[in-house]
Amino acid sequence: MDIKKIGIAGLIGFVVHAVFGAVSFPFFYETHLTTLAGKFPEVVQFPPNMAVAALGGIMYVFVMAIIYDKMGVDSVEGGAITGAWFGAAKWTFINTQFMALMPNVFEAKFVVIDILISTVMYAVAGAAMGWALNRFK
Repeated sequence: MDIKKIGIAGLIGFVVHAVFGAVSFPFFYETHLTTLAGKFPEVVQFPPNMAVAALGGIMYVFVMAIIYDKMGVDSVEGGAITGAWFGAAKWTFINTQFMALMPNVFEAKFVVIDILISTVMYAVAGAAMGWALNRFK
């Protein structure tokens, strides 16, 4: 495994996720999380602890870079396609599990919109990571 390749692709993927998240957060997630914090103040912290979120995001995006590399993703198009289905599958699974456990927190409308946003986010990040992985061919 080429640590430099994975490191650069992971860093690029993390930056794209962070920028996309920073842009989408105030338009969709902020209102939902503020409402949840009001309903469940002992459970939902708002604003979230971004240091913890960033740590998890960094670890996850580097795992994504390894997976994309092992799958042979090495183009913008391949990265976008892989990212889109990867993000859609991941967030469909996570959101439906949470929806089954906490239907008052994870309503169907929120889940559908979150999956759509996540699909686009992962497609854009996947395209950037595919581009980066292509640099090391």
